[in-house]
Amino acid sequence: MSDLNLTHSGNGAHGAAPSNCGLQPQQGAGVAGLAAVAPPTPCENHTSIRILRLPEVIARVGLKRASIYLHINQGTFPKQISLGPRAVGWLEHEIDAWIAARIAARRQA
Repeated sequence: MSDLNLTHSGNGAHGAAPSNCGLQPQQGAGVAGLAAVAPPTPCENHTSIRILRLPEVIARVGLKRASIYLHINQGTFPKQISLGPRAVGWLEHEIDAWIAARIAARRQA
């Protein structure tokens, strides 16, 4: 299993697509089988990196669990990140960017 670090490109773009703040996976060395994760540096538009659990994602986007996972499988919603063996979450800025993209698409239609 490879280890994973996150780095931040710092481009600070918003609203275009999920993952638009530049968080990129990077290979790194782990300790005792644990992934070494360097905390990403947030862009100028984010003061911190926040992880949302499913109930909060549901409340923010207005979709139910099944619809969220359907959109993930279709590649039209940000992928969840693993928090542990039975826990996942979503990066808040990716959810915010997804919502902003939906609003922008409505305005263009």
